[in-house]
Amino acid sequence: MTATLDSTSDQPVQVLDQNHGAPPDTGAQTGAAPEGKAKARLGKAVLLALVALIGADIMDLLDATIMNIAGPVLQQDLGASSSALQWIVAGYTLTFAVMLTTGGRLGDIFGRKRMFLIGVGGFLVGSLACSLAQSSGELIAARMLQGALAAVMIPQGLGILRSMVPPEKMNAVFGIFGPVMGLGATLGPILGGWLVGADLFGLSWRAIFLVNVPIGIAALFFGARVLPNDDPRSAAGEGARKPKLDLVGMLLATAGILMLLYPLVQGREAGWPAWMWVLMAGSLPAFGVFALHQRRRNAAGRDPFVVPSVFRKRSFNSGIGVLFAFAAAMSGVFFVYTLFLQVGLHYSALHAGLTMLPWSVGMIVSMGAGQALMPKIGPRRTLQAGMLVMALGTVISAVLVNAYGATTTSLTLIAPLLVSGLGMGLIFGPIFGTVLGDLEDDEVGSASGLLNAFQQLAGAFGVAALGTVFFDKAGTMMTSVPAAAALVFGLSAAVLVLAWVVAFSMSKHTKEAEGH
Repeated sequence: MTATLDSTSDQPVQVLDQNHGAPPDTGAQTGAAPEGKAKARLGKAVLLALVALIGADIMDLLDATIMNIAGPVLQQDLGASSSALQWIVAGYTLTFAVMLTTGGRLGDIFGRKRMFLIGVGGFLVGSLACSLAQSSGELIAARMLQGALAAVMIPQGLGILRSMVPPEKMNAVFGIFGPVMGLGATLGPILGGWLVGADLFGLSWRAIFLVNVPIGIAALFFGARVLPNDDPRSAAGEGARKPKLDLVGMLLATAGILMLLYPLVQGREAGWPAWMWVLMAGSLPAFGVFALHQRRRNAAGRDPFVVPSVFRKRSFNSGIGVLFAFAAAMSGVFFVYTLFLQVGLHYSALHAGLTMLPWSVGMIVSMGAGQALMPKIGPRRTLQAGMLVMALGTVISAVLVNAYGATTTSLTLIAPLLVSGLGMGLIFGPIFGTVLGDLEDDEVGSASGLLNAFQQLAGAFGVAALGTVFFDKAGTMMTSVPAAAALVFGLSAAVLVLAWVVAFSMSKHTKEAEGH
């Protein structure tokens, strides 16, 4: 389950803000139409644009939540190893993380509408490729393609909306996203469980990827019709410098990430050879070279992959750590919970999805409560309260699963799942604004994209690291699944408590930032 900020760089957003009030291609700014009619047309265009943009976000969200539920059935059908299953889940978030900043920059260079439509179309192709996969290797490749194209379509949303909506109406527009995404997070596991269990037309797990087809077609149809045509070169004016991709920076960051994650996923099955430890150790100098490259590129006045100045803020650095720990613990727990329910308790996919429902309900409830709580105790304390509540729920899960083992029931898990969801909802509200709290306005755009990338990277890391612990403890024959799950839940709680401690270094205040 993920929540993603849309991110765009500062310069193109400022250009688009000059045109807010109506899509550039509607003619609403010409003065030819009465003001009331212009507003009416704007309202219709925005609503149809939201259909396209929310459709893209829903596809991304469904692919995260449904995939976990379908994992065990998919593993049996394709004969996938435990590491292959981890790659099927983590490969999507890994390519999403690596390509996210690049995807936003492509929108700056070639136009957001164009890149949004390319991203949606490519995502549909990736979804069809997933549904047709005949081996775990093919599915992993298709999932990574999905992640890369999701990183092209998702970052375009904020800039598109800001070109269509006056600033005073943006909060109302964003208010539509929360309930819809919450509903998607709630129904995703249930829908996935039903599709796998119903085995429609003999498709089994393949149906979960075909769900994207009607949603994607609707997003393409409405996106092509109502999204404003934007040409960054003409909008910026003749002679203005066009943003450029930092390909070297992207390759260095990708290399460092893969050097760290590949051994985590494959190491257990490979017997942890020495070269894997060397590879993980080598990720540190790779990140060091990346940081040096960013400083030099920034000093030369060229567009860096990441603006280096954001790392001079202690609150931002500690906030990155908190976000990483939270996202890793959350993704790892979800991955292991569905394995425990289906492999350990032999639940059907639908039964597992319904069992996880209290978590989603708790999250939706506490997201609303958190908005009321933040003005009273502050965003940082609200965030820290969420960390402790989520840790408590995860500890209760560990205790109950360890005590009941294979006799654990859905009723037994209602309380810990609900508590964990309540904690997660309290975290989601303030976390991005708190991490960005001490940054300057010209740093916020780059930092928002970086947070998105770290969030997705943390999800891949959580599945890789905690999944490895789970499979190692469960054993080759999966005879100790409850004990393995309890161990992972306990470790996740410890990570959340550590994040609570680190959060004391974060800013007590928030500021309006891109995507939040």
